[in-house]
Amino acid sequence: MYNILILILIAGAAYSIYRGIRRRRSGSIYFGLGLALFTFLFFNVLSLWGEALWFQSAGFLSRFWKMLGTKVILSVLSGLAGAVIMYLLTLSIPAEKRSSRRTAVVLGLVIGLIWGASNWLEWLRFVHRMPGDIKDPVLGMSEGFYLFTLPFIDSLYHLVLWVLITGLIIMTATLFVKLQGNDIQFKSSDPGGLSYRSLYIGSAFLIIVMAFGKYLSRFHLLYSGWGVVLGPGWTDTHIRLPMYWIIIVATLLLGISLLIPAARRKLTPSFLSRRLLNIPEPLQHIGIHFVWVFLIWLLGLSIIPSLVQWVRVEPNEITLETPYIEHNICFTRRGFNLNKVEEKEFPVSEEFNRSMVEQNREVFKNVRLWDYRALDAVYKQFQEIRLYYEFTDVDIDRYQLSSGYRQVMVSAREMEIDNLPAKSQTFVNRRFKYTHGYGVTLTNVSEFTPQGLPHLLVKDIPPKVEDPVLEMNRPEIYYGELTTTPVVVNSKTEEFDYPSGDQNRYVRYKGSGGVPVSSIWRKFIYGYKFDGTRFFFSSYTDTGSRLMFHRQIRDRLKTIAPFIHFDADPYIVIAKGELYWIVDGYTVSSKYPYSEPLRASQSRSFNGVNYIRNSVKAVVNAYSGKVSFYVFEEDDPIIRVYRSIFPDMFDDKADMPAPLLKHVRYPADMLLVQGLVYSQYHMDDPTVFYNQEDLWVRATENYYGKVQPVEPYYIMWEAPGSDEQEFVLMMPFTPKNRQVLIGWIAGMCDGEDYGRFLAYQFPKDKRVLGTQQVETKIDQDRFLSGQLSLWDQRGSNVIRGNVLVIPLAETILYVEPIYLQAETAAYPELRLVAVMHNDNLSYAETFEKALEKLLSGKEAGLSVEDEVEGVVSRSSLIRDAQDAFENYTKFLGEKRFRETGESLERLQNALDQLIKRIESPDSLKNNR
Repeated sequence: MYNILILILIAGAAYSIYRGIRRRRSGSIYFGLGLALFTFLFFNVLSLWGEALWFQSAGFLSRFWKMLGTKVILSVLSGLAGAVIMYLLTLSIPAEKRSSRRTAVVLGLVIGLIWGASNWLEWLRFVHRMPGDIKDPVLGMSEGFYLFTLPFIDSLYHLVLWVLITGLIIMTATLFVKLQGNDIQFKSSDPGGLSYRSLYIGSAFLIIVMAFGKYLSRFHLLYSGWGVVLGPGWTDTHIRLPMYWIIIVATLLLGISLLIPAARRKLTPSFLSRRLLNIPEPLQHIGIHFVWVFLIWLLGLSIIPSLVQWVRVEPNEITLETPYIEHNICFTRRGFNLNKVEEKEFPVSEEFNRSMVEQNREVFKNVRLWDYRALDAVYKQFQEIRLYYEFTDVDIDRYQLSSGYRQVMVSAREMEIDNLPAKSQTFVNRRFKYTHGYGVTLTNVSEFTPQGLPHLLVKDIPPKVEDPVLEMNRPEIYYGELTTTPVVVNSKTEEFDYPSGDQNRYVRYKGSGGVPVSSIWRKFIYGYKFDGTRFFFSSYTDTGSRLMFHRQIRDRLKTIAPFIHFDADPYIVIAKGELYWIVDGYTVSSKYPYSEPLRASQSRSFNGVNYIRNSVKAVVNAYSGKVSFYVFEEDDPIIRVYRSIFPDMFDDKADMPAPLLKHVRYPADMLLVQGLVYSQYHMDDPTVFYNQEDLWVRATENYYGKVQPVEPYYIMWEAPGSDEQEFVLMMPFTPKNRQVLIGWIAGMCDGEDYGRFLAYQFPKDKRVLGTQQVETKIDQDRFLSGQLSLWDQRGSNVIRGNVLVIPLAETILYVEPIYLQAETAAYPELRLVAVMHNDNLSYAETFEKALEKLLSGKEAGLSVEDEVEGVVSRSSLIRDAQDAFENYTKFLGEKRFRETGESLERLQNALDQLIKRIESPDSLKNNR
C-alpha cells in the first residue's frame, strides 16, 4: 500500500512536470516539483514522527527535540553560509553562464547542509565547552580547548575550505575550459575583466584561509608523532613551532600578493611563463602562488625539521627528549585515568598453611570453578527448556545471600524467535504472540553436583529459587540482548508467557513500555516504519495495544545517547523482585593532548582513543524498558559538557537505587584498556621508559586448546589490612619475553572502594610463577598428563579453563578447573580442579579435596605425586567406559574399523582402571 501510494505521488509529480514543460506552463511545473517535494518530506517526516513518539514513551523527548532542532538550525545556517560564500565567489561569472553559477550555489548549499547535519554534536560541545583542570606544557591551552573548541574550529575550517575549493574549480572550468570532442582545451575569456579579478580574489582568500589552517596546525603539534613518543618533542618545540609563524606570515603575504598585479608577476618566473603560453595568465599566476605555498610548507615543516631531527636530535635523543617523554607519561596517565593508580608492592610470602585457609574461608567458597564458556553450554543444554529460548552469554556478579556474600554466574533466558520452525514464523507469531523471554538461570561459581554439573540457585520455568534474595515478581524479559524485532503487547490475542508441561501459559502486559498504537494515524505511521500493509490492516491491535521497538539493549541506549560508547557486555541483575540490565558507558576522545592513543592491535573497540572514562552506568528495566543514566565520574569534563547540553538526561550516582548500586562493577573492557596502557606507562622514569627496561605484557594461558592472553577476571578478595571480602576485577602481567609474574592490577567494585585502581608489583628478587608456567607444570605431571591424554582421545575433549591467580594474604594461589566433554555430548562436565602454590601441585575432583591434599602433602613433607587418590572417580571411569562402548558400536555399524579399534582400546583401559579402583582404592597411588 505504502509503495503504491509513493509511486502514485511520484508518477503524478512527473506527469505534471512533463505536461508543464510540453505546454510551457510554469504553474504545472511548480505543482509537480511541489508534489515531489511533499512526497519526499511527508514520508521522511512520517518516520521521524514515529521516532518522536518512541522518545516520548521512553521519557527522552527533550533530548530528541534538542538534537533535531540543533541539526535543522545548524544545517540551515551552514547551508546558507555555503550558498552565500559560493554566490559571492561566482558573482563575476558572465550572465550567459548562469547555469554554472546556479550549480555552484546549489553545491555550496549542499556542502553546508551536510556539514550542519554531521557536526551538530561538535557545535553543542563547543557552545557548552568547559576549560578543564590542566593546561598543556607547550602552548598553555587547557584540556577543554583540545576536547571541545579545537575540533569544532577544525570542522568549520574544513567547511570553508571545501566551499572555496569547489567554487574555484567551477569558476575556473566555466571561464577557461571548453570541451572539443574528447579533448579538454583552455580558452581565453574577458581578459583583464571582472571575472579575472574575482578569480584572483577568491584564490587569495583561499590562501589566507590555508594560512589560518596552519595556525590551527600549531595546536595539532600536541598529537605529533615526530619524537620518541606522541606529542611535541624537541624538534617540534624548537623548530616546527617557530617555523609555523614564519609559514603563516609567508602564506598570508602570498595570498595578498595575488591581489597586486606587480607582485604576482614578480612571483611568476619568466622562464615558466614562456613554457606555459598555452595556459591563461591568471591560471599561471594562481598556480605558481600555490606552488610557492607548497614549497614553503615543504621546506619549513618537513625538510628543515627532518634535517634537524637527523643531525641534532637523534644522536642526543635521550638527553633532548627527556622532558617531552615526561610530558607524554603525565598526560597519557591522565588520559586513561592512571594518575589515580594506587601502586603497592606485594611481598609474596612462601608460607601457606591451614590457618591462612581458615582465615580466608569465605574467599575459598567463592573461587570460580566454572568457566563461562563451559557453563554457557550447560545452561543451553539443561535450561533453555524450549527451542525458542536462548542464553546469550554468562555474566559474573555477586549477591548477599543467606549463605553469605557469594560470587555467582547468571544468564538471561531470552526469546529467539528465529529458532522457531519456518512454518511457525508467521506475522502474528513474530509480532503479537512470542513477545518476551522468561527468567534467568543462576549458579554459585564454585558449587557443582557429583555429576560435574552446576548447582543451580535459580532454574526452570517458572523460576525455582533457593534464596529469597533471588525471588522475581517480574521474570518476563521484553528488553534484552536478543530482542531485535518489534512486538505488540496488549493486543486482541494473548501473548505466550511460558510453557507449562504440555500446555502453554498466556499473559497480558501490565507495564508502561512501548508506544500506544490505539489510533488509525499511529497505525499508519508504524505500518510504514515496520510491516507495511499487514500491520496497518491487522485487526489484532486494540485500544490498549503498545508497540515495542528499539528493544535490543545497546541499540536502545545508542538511540538515546549516540555520543556515549557503550560496553559490549550488558549484564542482568535481580533487584527489588525485577530484572534490570546494567551497561557501562564510556566517554572517549582521540583529542586529548600529549596522550598516546590505543592501536587497533590493542583494542578494536577503542582504536585511536587516548582519553577514556567509565562515566556512565546505564540501567534498563527488562520488563518496562525504562532507561536511566547515572553519572559515576563527576569530574570528567566530557560528561559535564553532556550534562550541560542535556540537563534532564543524567542522574547522579547517589540517585541510583541501593539494590542496583550493589551490583555495579568495574568493567572488564576498562581494566583491559588501562592495563594495556599501564603495562608501559607504569615506568615514570624517562630513561627507563625510553629503553623500555621494565615493559610488562599480559600473562598467557592454555585456554580451550590454545595459548592466549589472560582476560580480566572477577574474584572475591580480602585486601591487605581488611577482614571483609570484596568483589574485584584483576589481571596479571609478566615481564616481556618471560613467563614469571611481575605484577597484577585490580579494579575495586564494592561500596566506597568502587573505582579504586590498584597496581601490585612483585619483588624483583623473587620468582613468582606465571599462568603459563602453571600450565606447563600440569602438562609435566606424569600421572595427570597421562590421565588427560587418556581422556583427550577420539570421542572426548579435555577443556582447560581459566588459570586463576588468587592473592591470598601475602601469598599467591593458582586454581585451574579442567572439564571433559564427550563428542556425543553437547556440554562439558567438571572433572578435575588443579591447585598450586609455589611449585607444589595438587588436583582432585573437587576444590576442597585438592586444597586439602595440597596442605596435607606439604605438612607431611610428601610430594604431590604421592597424593593422587581420588583423581579419577568411579563414576568418571564408568562414564568413560560407557562413551567408549557407544562409540565402539557406532563405528562398528559404520564399518569404520580403525576408530572401532581405538574405541575398544579406550573401553579396555577404562575397565582395567575401574577394576583396580574397586579391588584396591590405593592401587593407583601404589602403582605410580
